[in-house]
Amino acid sequence: MLFIIGVIGAVIGSFVNVVSVRGTKGEDFVHGRSYCPHCHHSLHALDLIPILSYLFLRGKCRYCKQPISIRYFIVEIIFSILFCLVAYLKSPLEIVGYFFCTICMLIALMDFDSYEVDLRLLFILAIVGLYNRMNAVEEAILSMMIGLVLYSTVYGVGKWIWKEEVFGMGDVYYLTTLGPFFSLSQILFIGLFSFVIGGGVVISWMLLTKRNKLHEKIPFAPFISISALLTYLFSIQWI
Repeated sequence: MLFIIGVIGAVIGSFVNVVSVRGTKGEDFVHGRSYCPHCHHSLHALDLIPILSYLFLRGKCRYCKQPISIRYFIVEIIFSILFCLVAYLKSPLEIVGYFFCTICMLIALMDFDSYEVDLRLLFILAIVGLYNRMNAVEEAILSMMIGLVLYSTVYGVGKWIWKEEVFGMGDVYYLTTLGPFFSLSQILFIGLFSFVIGGGVVISWMLLTKRNKLHEKIPFAPFISISALLTYLFSIQWI
């Protein structure tokens, strides 16, 4: 069962890769055929088998021999692992869990590509979360409202102190829409842990590049997604 779920996860991961890459470019990801970004040759079905195609082709396009981005391989592996973890730690029939992992990963990938959080994905995430909490919808909405006020305040204070955005309002909305899936204490943990991970990455990058100031923009949604997925999968309780 886990093997089948892992395969499904890899397939979903492959599709999410296409959506994130083409979506940020404004391309059609539903009807358009997959193609090599180097030679633009249409890819055969055998070139699109998740995980295996990358290994068999040794990370190179079959037609032009140019390297295939390892991102595709890594994302498919991550999705396979995430789906297996949902099945093992929650339930093989935890449809909401598979959906949650998929949307969180898609938000992270699109923010990584475009430095923008897609509000349409947040809307879908919020609707599904509220539907899943129909037995406690008032509590879920309250959690969202508190999260919105709290992280909007953090956003405003950070911008006032550092005279620039520490993170974007899209990240605030992302943290807000996680409300229906978690308790208030978990939402606080996710936000704090996101800053810890993000800060660790920034400091490590500055040390490696021997800089005393970071000039590049850093997408924050991937750190939120990591925190949210870990909290969801392992039911982390902070206080």
